[in-house]
Amino acid sequence: MGSLVGYAYAVFSWAGDLVTKIYPELYDDIVSADMKVYPPAYAALVVFATILTFIIGIVIGVPIFILSRLYVSPFFNPSLAPILVALAILVLPGLVFVTLLFLPKMKVVSRESRFDLEIPYLSVYITVMATGGISPYVSFERLARAPSILFQEIKREAQRFYLRVRAMGIDPLTAIEESAKRVPHRGYKQLMNGYASTLRAGGDVVGYLNRQTEIMLTERVSQIKTVGERIATLMEAYMAVILLSSLTMYVLFVVNMALSQAGLGIGGGAMQFILMSYIVMPLLSGTFIYLADLMQPKYPVYDKTPYIVFFGVGLPLTILLMFAMVAPFILPPPLSTILKRVFYPLVLLTEKITYGLGMQKGFESGVGIIIALAVGLIPGMIVEMRSSLKYSGIQYGLTRFLRDLVEVRKTGMAPEKCIINLRDRDYGRFSKYLKEIARQVGWGVSLQRIFQRFAQGMKNWFALISMFLLVESIEVGGGTPRTLEALASYAETLEMVEKEKKSMLKPLMLIPYVGALIIVIVVLILVSFMSYILGFAGAAISSNQLTSMFLPPVILNSYFMGLVAGKISSERVAAGFKHALLLLLANLGAMVVTPPLTVSLIPKL
Repeated sequence: MGSLVGYAYAVFSWAGDLVTKIYPELYDDIVSADMKVYPPAYAALVVFATILTFIIGIVIGVPIFILSRLYVSPFFNPSLAPILVALAILVLPGLVFVTLLFLPKMKVVSRESRFDLEIPYLSVYITVMATGGISPYVSFERLARAPSILFQEIKREAQRFYLRVRAMGIDPLTAIEESAKRVPHRGYKQLMNGYASTLRAGGDVVGYLNRQTEIMLTERVSQIKTVGERIATLMEAYMAVILLSSLTMYVLFVVNMALSQAGLGIGGGAMQFILMSYIVMPLLSGTFIYLADLMQPKYPVYDKTPYIVFFGVGLPLTILLMFAMVAPFILPPPLSTILKRVFYPLVLLTEKITYGLGMQKGFESGVGIIIALAVGLIPGMIVEMRSSLKYSGIQYGLTRFLRDLVEVRKTGMAPEKCIINLRDRDYGRFSKYLKEIARQVGWGVSLQRIFQRFAQGMKNWFALISMFLLVESIEVGGGTPRTLEALASYAETLEMVEKEKKSMLKPLMLIPYVGALIIVIVVLILVSFMSYILGFAGAAISSNQLTSMFLPPVILNSYFMGLVAGKISSERVAAGFKHALLLLLANLGAMVVTPPLTVSLIPKL
């Protein structure tokens, strides 16, 4: 990367200087994003990437335009060629330029989001250390050696602080103030600058830190409540966009292709249909997943096992079954004939399931894609449900433990004794961890070693950070009732806010199911309706072919709706595995029920 930036700046230094003059905020964005690159050099790289994309667009776009004039394909409308050329030569380079130019600002936003998560616990940590007689800048030095899974951004700043103080001899207060200037987070600036000002003025540092901790924890709870409200709005917006766009698109394409089959002069549209249903609609769902990810807190520790199982086992199974149970029914001969011979047992199974459920010919592709997607979802869904049950139970038990710890600590008992006395209480899935911790404390095992053993295999960031603060407070003797009270209250409030968010989103979770059923039913009824109407006009169409063509993208769209619903409701795409599976089953039910319903409605028209 460094050599590429150097080459770009050597060739396009004039362009890089011009861009930074036009957009001077790039300097502050790069510093705040902690990008170790010279701003004009980065601007030169942006220009270089834009020119390279423009050249690639010409190489791809010009042949497409020439071929569209020389050859006529039923799957491609020649009138689209100028649009594709314009996209390749003009729009794509423009998108590359804008994206790369604002990439530092996007990194700043992402960094601020991580600081939002870490700052309240940083304040708790510094306060715990201060009540034990450890100054905040010594606490910073200790954080430089803390596990990176707990404090990603804070540890980076702590390491930079340690280097400037120990290696460069800078005054600790000056280094703290310089760190506050670099970090793009209001809470961090307020905490660091306030500490430096209080210390220089000879004020009560511990009192200031205690009060600041309470304020930051309260603000964090307010932020989480706001995020819940925004997520609910995002869910409503997603369903409105996906329903309107899907219904409009499928109605237009069904009517267009039905009239085309009837020989009424309206042809083409196959390539546009493939582009819209298999590329644009999934990208639209992916965009909302990305927006939800921007809004939601990003925990540095989470269980990756469901994703490993999905991509390692589920996705390969889905791809294989797509070729075996879907492609033979939607591809034209001779490809369909070859695939039916190669995957004959699975093709036969698909037909038996389809006809066994009372569906007609043409529904095989829909049944096949439901089976393919469902089989790919099941392994990851099982792992995700087990993981969620385990680690959410640990967080629930830990919250109860912190509250009991505070109450026992108020009696004046040492934190070590509090842990030992509470080990026999029932804290659910956290109980076995507490008993092991109490046993090690009683044996005199090193506190750092206790935390390391607890952290092994633990995929709940809240549990890790809470135990880290507890271990550190015991080590320095700073676990006062007031500080622990703030931490316990914060944990309880977070639990309450999460419950409120789930109850607020629960009614909205019905919308994807209703929307998916509406889309499937409308498409099937519309296909039957067009066949019925055109039959009156003496123009027969193949409703089986239209059904086979439209069912797979409709079901694929429902699949992605389930993933988006899981991401929005539970902050994890893996939580959408179960919603996607339920939506697939709902689609299957709609496919079984709709044809008889259509038959009963059509004579009344």
